[in-house]
Amino acid sequence: MTLSNEQLNILMKIVEGTTADSIDCDGCFGRIAEFAELELAHKTIPEAMDKVRNHLQNCPCCQDELNSLLDALASKQEPPA
Repeated sequence: MTLSNEQLNILMKIVEGTTADSIDCDGCFGRIAEFAELELAHKTIPEAMDKVRNHLQNCPCCQDELNSLLDALASKQEPPA
């Protein structure tokens, strides 16, 4: 399998953003709902959620999941038309 330069750049960004205490997608999914609720409420994200934030910055799949969750939660907050 040959990767394009764009794909290689994305993979390098992910590797560069990984630390010894990084969480994986399963760990992120376990806390993503809490993260989304804090985001929507415009509350400060506690330090305990830093691993989730770092994972989301480096994982397009989990970022897509967060965006979908934020959209769903925001639509529940909107008053009916």
